[in-house]
Amino acid sequence: MAASILSHVVSDLCIGKPAVRVLPPSTPIAAALATLRAGADPFVFVDAAPPDAKKTAALSVVKVSVAEILCYVCGNLGDPAAALGRPVSVLTAVVGDHGVTRRVDPQTSLLDAIDALLANNSHSLVVPLHARARKKHQHASAGYCVLTQQDIVRHLFGSISLFSPVAALSVSSLGLVRRDDVHAVHVDDDALDAIPLLRRSIGQGTAVAVVADDDALVGEICPGVLGSCDDVESVSAAFAALSAGDAMTYIDCYFSPPEFLLRSIRAELTDKGLHAMCDLMDAAYTTDVAALSSSSTSSDEECLPLAPARRARKMSSGSFRWRSTEDVAACHAESSLVAVMAQALAHRVGHVWVVDEVSGVLVGVVSCADVLTVLRDHLRLECHADDL
Repeated sequence: MAASILSHVVSDLCIGKPAVRVLPPSTPIAAALATLRAGADPFVFVDAAPPDAKKTAALSVVKVSVAEILCYVCGNLGDPAAALGRPVSVLTAVVGDHGVTRRVDPQTSLLDAIDALLANNSHSLVVPLHARARKKHQHASAGYCVLTQQDIVRHLFGSISLFSPVAALSVSSLGLVRRDDVHAVHVDDDALDAIPLLRRSIGQGTAVAVVADDDALVGEICPGVLGSCDDVESVSAAFAALSAGDAMTYIDCYFSPPEFLLRSIRAELTDKGLHAMCDLMDAAYTTDVAALSSSSTSSDEECLPLAPARRARKMSSGSFRWRSTEDVAACHAESSLVAVMAQALAHRVGHVWVVDEVSGVLVGVVSCADVLTVLRDHLRLECHADDL
C-alpha cells in the first residue's frame, strides 16, 4: 500500500507553486524588505553560492524572512537606518547553515526529499520549474519553486490512512514531545529578551512561547505571524520599548494600532535614548499616511489618523488569514499524531505546543521535523514489508 505514495516525486508537490525570488547578496536589506512587501511570499532567497562558483553548480540559497530582518534590526537599535542599508549577505551569515536551502531534481522521490530535509536540518528545498512553467514568469530567478516541510506533511496527511496504526498513537508514546527545545519568555519580560530565542526558534522551525506566572501558555511570538508585519521599523520599535505581552498586543493590532500604544512606544524609546529608532518609526508611519492620503478622495477633508490602517497582504497560498498571537496550535501529551498534524496544518506552522490538559502549563513542543521522521520511518517499514 505504501508503494502508491512512494511513487510520488517532488515535482508532484510543486504543481501550482509560484517561482521564488533569488536576490544577489549585495542587495541592501531595505531593498529585500521592499521585495517582501511587494511580493506574495513571506520570504525571499539570497544567492549563497561562492563568487567563483560555476553556473552549473548546484543552487545554494538562504531563506530570509521578516523575522530575520527584525532580529537584525533589534540588534542594531543605535543606528537602525544604517542596519537596513547593509547588504543582505550579513543576514545570511547570521542565519547560518540551518537557513541554507539546497536544490533537488524534480524527479527526486518523496522519501529522498524527506531524507534531504532531515539530514541537512533544513526547512525547505528548491525545485527547478518545468520549462513550460518558466515561460509564465518574466524575472530571471523564476526557474525554481520552494518545497517546505509543511508542504510534505500536508501531502502525507492526504493519505493518512496509510499510516495506521502510527497516526492514532499519542505524540507522547512516539517520543515526539521535546522539552529541552522550548523557547519561552514571561509575559512581563522585555520583548527584546525574546529576540535571541526568536533566532533559535527560526532555526528549529518553532516559535517563542509567552507564559504567565504559573508557566501557563498565553500566546507566542511566531516567525510566520511576523511575516505579515512587513513594517519592520515599527515592529522593531515595539520590541525595543515594550514587554513581551505588550509586544503581542502590538502584533495583534498591527493593521490598526491604537494611538495610546504608539505614544507609549515613543515615550519609552525616548527614555532609553533610542532617538534614531523613534525617528525611523515615525518615518515609516509618515510613509503610510502619505500612501493613505494619495488613495483617498479629495472630498474627504477629515484629518488622517496618525496610525493609518494597514492592508493585509495576499499570500501565495491564498488569502492570508490573520492569526492572533493567542491563537496558537496546542495539544496535550496524549493527543494523537493525526490530531497534531491537523493542528499544525490548520495554523500553517511547523510546530505544536504541548500543554498540560488541566493546568494549561507549557510542557513541550512537537516539531514538524520530528513528525516527518516518524512518517518516513513508517513508510520505510511498509516498503520493506511489501518487498517480503
